[in-house]
Amino acid sequence: MRKKKKTSSNKNPFKGRTISSLLIKFSAPAVAGMFVSALYNIISRVYVGREFGADGIASITLLFPMGFFFLAFSVLIGVGANALFSIRLGEKKEEEARTILGNAFVVLSILSLGLMTIVYLFLEPILSFLGANEYTVTYATQYMQVVLPGYALFNIGAGMNNFIRSSGHPKTAMATQFIGAFLNLTVAPLTIFVLGWGMRGAAAATVSGQVVSFVWILLFFCNKKSQFPLRFKYMRLKWNIVYESALIGLSQAIFQLASSVLNFLLNHALLKYGGNLAVSAMGIAVSANAIFLMPLLGLSQGAQPLIGYNYGARKFALAFQTLKMALRWGVLVGFIGATIALCFAPYIVWIFNNKDQALISMGAYAVRALNVFTAFAALQILGTSFFQAINKPFLAAVLSLSRQVLFLIPLILILPLFWGLDGVFFAPAIADILACTLAFFMLKKHFAKYKQNFFFSKKKF
Repeated sequence: MRKKKKTSSNKNPFKGRTISSLLIKFSAPAVAGMFVSALYNIISRVYVGREFGADGIASITLLFPMGFFFLAFSVLIGVGANALFSIRLGEKKEEEARTILGNAFVVLSILSLGLMTIVYLFLEPILSFLGANEYTVTYATQYMQVVLPGYALFNIGAGMNNFIRSSGHPKTAMATQFIGAFLNLTVAPLTIFVLGWGMRGAAAATVSGQVVSFVWILLFFCNKKSQFPLRFKYMRLKWNIVYESALIGLSQAIFQLASSVLNFLLNHALLKYGGNLAVSAMGIAVSANAIFLMPLLGLSQGAQPLIGYNYGARKFALAFQTLKMALRWGVLVGFIGATIALCFAPYIVWIFNNKDQALISMGAYAVRALNVFTAFAALQILGTSFFQAINKPFLAAVLSLSRQVLFLIPLILILPLFWGLDGVFFAPAIADILACTLAFFMLKKHFAKYKQNFFFSKKKF
């Protein structure tokens, strides 16, 4: 009897007493996982900053556009196929959901390994294009030569980890990110300081975590007891699934590509108006911002399968209520992050480097400027996830691109002409306000279409 009850639970992971309990169930592990993921990427920067100073941090910061470029192709399929996967589960089409998962794995593998090969072949001109100069090119080259295989495996694993969460195993998905972060945290001091591998040591520590996380994910889906296993029969590409997955994930992919372009323009503006020191300061500010935003991204990941499932099951009120609850929590989390950034900015910079007073001063200024309006980011992040979950790719694309393309890129190009380096530092905060305003009106209009109140709930779920 107990065995039967367990099976039923596995088939219906979205059932619960209240929306809040389900949102906690799916979002808490995702929030913790995303927080650890941010920490995972920051650990190397902390050790590099302590060992190599501002030039070391600047060299890694110049590589940000490359990371976003890789991630764009991961979310194109991983996030898009996952949204389609959740909808099919809501429609009780489990066999089609398995095929979606298998197709996602194949396409993710092809894209990630292909990109890795291309970057290896053209690494020197790519680094020059990204802005590496005589002070940073050696560090950047050493780092990229080692970390590229990790980029490829990370992108495959990140895409597939979405399916672990959506298939009803959010804690397992969280464990994937914890494993990688723990290894990076423990291996980096050994490779950098004890073995003396320098920048290659920082990259090796990152890759070690990415390899083990990838193997963990692969073992989960290859397990014979898995409800949604990776089998060759599900890996035969069906172009309608690939196309629909890519269409849904396009908004997030374009967002990541826009982030790549944005970081490229941002780095070049920083180099022009403040040199390597400004690039390093912004690198620290972006690292802090990632810590504050990752809980919001984790909340959106946890809410997305709930919204998608209820929308697929035509329980529209539940889908809307899930978004509203996630927004309330998201604004609170963002406000806490902004408060920490404003009050403790010098101490945040001190973690990365405690000797360079010029870096501490400029870094603290950048941390405050970049994070002052973090609370407003919740509306744009969760709004994008909502439209993506209900299979509205165009609306998701517009909202996803609003901050990066419509607002931030023009601001980075225009504001420094009048305010110099301050214009570069404060452009992201102004873009947050504008994107939040757009998200508000888009969501309000969509709620009205379904006769739902955007501000209040008439019924308790």
